[in-house]
Amino acid sequence: MSKVKTRTADQPLRRLTIPAAVLSLSAAFVVGAGAVSAQDDSIDGTWTVDTSIGDIGEGSSTFVGFRVAEVLDPGGDKVAVGRTPDVSGQLEVVGTVIESFAIEADLTTLATDNNFRNGAIARTLQTGDFPTASFVSTEPVDLGQIPPEGEVFSVSIPGTLTIRDISRDIVVDLDAGRSGDNVVVVGTWPIVFGDFEVTMPSAPIVVSVSESGELEWQIFFTHEGEMGVDPADEDMGAGPAEDESSEG
Repeated sequence: MSKVKTRTADQPLRRLTIPAAVLSLSAAFVVGAGAVSAQDDSIDGTWTVDTSIGDIGEGSSTFVGFRVAEVLDPGGDKVAVGRTPDVSGQLEVVGTVIESFAIEADLTTLATDNNFRNGAIARTLQTGDFPTASFVSTEPVDLGQIPPEGEVFSVSIPGTLTIRDISRDIVVDLDAGRSGDNVVVVGTWPIVFGDFEVTMPSAPIVVSVSESGELEWQIFFTHEGEMGVDPADEDMGAGPAEDESSEG
């Protein structure tokens, strides 16, 4: 099983190249809830991607995206950044084990700061035929212990990345932290676009576009409760007692 490293939230997140504003938000989010009660120590159950937190324009929401170096004329060296806030998926935890981790991103809403580039990306990825990309874990990962709220921990998860219906087995390094009923996960992964049969776009003002780049993600999850337990079933437990008292 994987070894998980923990550290306090005021220490920098390793391996990440996403903007400092995002990292600051993530760290504040992790430590914002204060003390945790004993029952909060359990993270058993289903955690669902939450797209209601933050703002994509500020880089403070759930997103999946990419970074790639390009050279423009005019313009010179640039780093193109594209993101989509339309992400779905779940994280399943039993005890200290991450049983499954799966996310899916809508590539049709992948956007940069340039509409011409957006069109080129859509054509390159053929989003009309391949509208989504996904990552699905392929084996459980044991955390060893539940990291306390207010600490950021690192974990490596093996899984399958699928882009344009082409799948590759990879290992993603994630940094995560918990605040009450929410978890934030951030990370990057180096990608060679040719591995997914992606040919980099060209245009009159584009001198060159790198054949490799980085995938990046910031994902907020909300705790939905223990697996196999329907919240409605828990509410039903109070029903008979109310009926009996009303009969008196």
